[in-house]
Amino acid sequence: MGLLRFRRRVKLNVVDRGSLEKIHLASLQILEEVGVYVYSLRALKILEDHGCKVDKRRMKAKINSDIVEEALRKCPREFTLHGRNPNYNLHLDGSQTYLFTNGTCTLIMDLNTGERRKAIYNDIVETAILADALEGIHGYYPTVIPSDCPEYLHGLYELEASLNNTEKHIMLGSTSTFREAELQVKMAEAVIGELRRKPIISSVFCTSSPLRLDGEAINAVLEFARVGVPIRVMSMPIQAVSSPVTIAGSISIANAEILSVVSIVQLAYPGVPLIYALDPIGIEPRMGRFTACTPSTLLINCTAVQLAREYYGIPCGNGFTSASKIPDSQAAYEVTLTALSMMASGADIVSGPGGLENYNVFSYEQFLIDYEVCMLIFNMLKGFDIDEDSLALDTISRKVDSGIFLGDKHTLKHIRSLWTPLISDLNPYETWIRRNIGNITQRAGSKAREILKVHKPTPLDPDIQEKLRSIVKEGWVLMKPSP
Repeated sequence: MGLLRFRRRVKLNVVDRGSLEKIHLASLQILEEVGVYVYSLRALKILEDHGCKVDKRRMKAKINSDIVEEALRKCPREFTLHGRNPNYNLHLDGSQTYLFTNGTCTLIMDLNTGERRKAIYNDIVETAILADALEGIHGYYPTVIPSDCPEYLHGLYELEASLNNTEKHIMLGSTSTFREAELQVKMAEAVIGELRRKPIISSVFCTSSPLRLDGEAINAVLEFARVGVPIRVMSMPIQAVSSPVTIAGSISIANAEILSVVSIVQLAYPGVPLIYALDPIGIEPRMGRFTACTPSTLLINCTAVQLAREYYGIPCGNGFTSASKIPDSQAAYEVTLTALSMMASGADIVSGPGGLENYNVFSYEQFLIDYEVCMLIFNMLKGFDIDEDSLALDTISRKVDSGIFLGDKHTLKHIRSLWTPLISDLNPYETWIRRNIGNITQRAGSKAREILKVHKPTPLDPDIQEKLRSIVKEGWVLMKPSP
């Protein structure tokens, strides 16, 4: 089985190139005059060795503009994310968008009871199976953080479950320590061999706004970079809280954070593949409640994609979620607006199906609803052909008298190109009642249970499975926190 791939033709631009340049120059000024807190002596030394002004007492660095510009020039403009099955390889060149699952939720809506509960290891297994089964899901981002695994080992257990249950590319959640990165690399290499040649994993590094880089996490990033693992560099500014309230100010400071990581990585390991990701959080001004879908966050998302792809020329990927607590109309319109804006702007990757309550809760039902929404968007953005065949003048001439095109050879040739719903109900009301078809949430749950019952991912070789288990056991010793 392959993947559904959609080349994007329809494009949305919300700002012009001059505006992108203003944001870029503002970010350079922030890095050069304000600086960034870097809580890693190794990263600070990399910057210092290349002429940046470093204050080791305060763990702060001011990064010269010429260093940032040079680092951006070293970033690959396109590259491939590999799956352990090569049919699932993803080439990031700006021509299409790939859909990944939502990551790092701590709670889950149980598929059988509907109750909110803490996520567990088996939820990683089941969501990986769902992702493996659906042709329009291109990569797997471990959806939840399992509560039944030691906290310091959850990243290893997530990768073990992912490698065992999907052949698609795996994007790791934020790896928190250098040792964890070493072991995750070891696990991936046990499956595929040299990662530089076939990176079947990529990593996420999230800055701490405003202008802070966690030391252990940046050390982990440098380990991934050393072996050629692509890194998704993410900033998640909260408007008016961890970034300025204005759209331009929020983008500028978040962009500065991303550029600081780009600089450190490219100074240490030139040419490492990086994915630009700016995932904003907005607030409701009356009560200060967080939300991932506002007019401001939509504009920030679109502008960030433009900045990455059109100004910097590097692959980019953002996430989407909903502030809603259950699969409902609010979740539907928030997901649709956010996913559509990012896909139409030109994001290489969007991740998010299944996320509720601002990335805190995963829902199986919402996962399939979001998937349906994204398939509709993909089909719209691929546009349509205008040529002799698609204009169908001969077909019109043949069928105008009968008035029915359904049985014509031209229709039979092209009808499979039309969108086919997975869970949407298109029946008339009477049929809907007679067959007790139910609402969209009920149908989504039934479809998820059906997929989990029938889909069997291609298993890893038993020797490799045992090797993965032994590496996880190694983590119990090497990563155990000091008492």
